[in-house]
Amino acid sequence: MGGSGLRLDLHNHTVFSSDGLLSPRELLVEAAARGISCIAITDHDTVEGALKAAGLAEADPFLPRVIPGLELSTRAGEVIGLYIREDIPARLPIDEAIKRIRGQGGLVYLPHPFDWLRRGAIEPRERERIAAQSDIIEVVNGRSLGPWCSRRAYRLARQLGKPYGAGSDAHRAAEVGLTYIVVDAVPTRDTLLSLLEQGRVENGLNPKEYTLNWGFQSLSPFTRVRRRLTAARSSIGARSSPPGL
Repeated sequence: MGGSGLRLDLHNHTVFSSDGLLSPRELLVEAAARGISCIAITDHDTVEGALKAAGLAEADPFLPRVIPGLELSTRAGEVIGLYIREDIPARLPIDEAIKRIRGQGGLVYLPHPFDWLRRGAIEPRERERIAAQSDIIEVVNGRSLGPWCSRRAYRLARQLGKPYGAGSDAHRAAEVGLTYIVVDAVPTRDTLLSLLEQGRVENGLNPKEYTLNWGFQSLSPFTRVRRRLTAARSSIGARSSPPGL
């Protein structure tokens, strides 16, 4: 990885995702340490973590700039909305989900379109149709299970004339800053697509990283269960505490 310019990472998670392990501040601090200038926070089905991170970034110029978003679960798989500030219900038909993203003035970003072994990947029968409706196609994902996923995603994006997106899909500290696009300026909603068209995708994926990703994918269900159990115990403890304590 390397190169001059600003590093833009378009796909990341915090503890506001059921399988995320970093607080919004921890994610921003890790990203800053790895040279990320602008980061999209795209928690599963909620913008809460992204908005908290955006507030932290606004108060501290040394942290990366934040694009608020969410990775939305639909009936046909996941789609990301960028520049989103209000939650959108999960499990909508995918066309309705895209309509809701655009209704907020957001950009539609199709994540990991060919990682079909992963939870949440877009249904193959819907892939090309939804890619054609998307503003950005993710061509490199930091949690990808093999290089073939990126090769096919690049081919699809070129075929449809869509800008290349890339994101670390970080859920833990070791994954932050693994994948990004080098661009000429911090993007806004209006400049992001043109910056991506002129940008350069960089990543640190190699055989070792792909092997680790298989392990991380197998651990994700256990992380989600552990998080739910911890939340349940905390809720029970809060209800059982005597008033005033």
